[in-house]
Amino acid sequence: MHETERIVRIFHESWDMRDPERGAAVIADDCRFEDVARAELLTGPEGYVRDYHRWRTAFPDGQLEITNVIIQDDRAVVEFVNTGTHTGTLLSNLGTFPPTGRVMKVRYCSVMRVADGKVIEGRDYYDSASIARQLGLLDD
Repeated sequence: MHETERIVRIFHESWDMRDPERGAAVIADDCRFEDVARAELLTGPEGYVRDYHRWRTAFPDGQLEITNVIIQDDRAVVEFVNTGTHTGTLLSNLGTFPPTGRVMKVRYCSVMRVADGKVIEGRDYYDSASIARQLGLLDD
């Protein structure tokens, strides 16, 4: 397996393993990771761990399934599906959303760059309106 793929798989698989420290271990201290849907910048391992706990609190049963990984040198595109039941409060820069008890299933795409065994930059793309509709926060 290519080293870039190994690193991005550790990053994503740590979600299902319920092990944010494992994911944080492959993130450079100065990594800038953008959540495009929320227009939010996460910096370094601390940003990753904070974001992990935000989503894990809202979706404690959350699961992540990697569906495709494309590698070119130090760059990776990772497609995956996140599912989970909204049983905890979701805190976001877009608002605070109390539990709805509804299930969401959303496709994501991460574009990442790796150097010296660490993620040094990345962006997550997903349809936040799809999440809001599935949780009953937006009308269909």
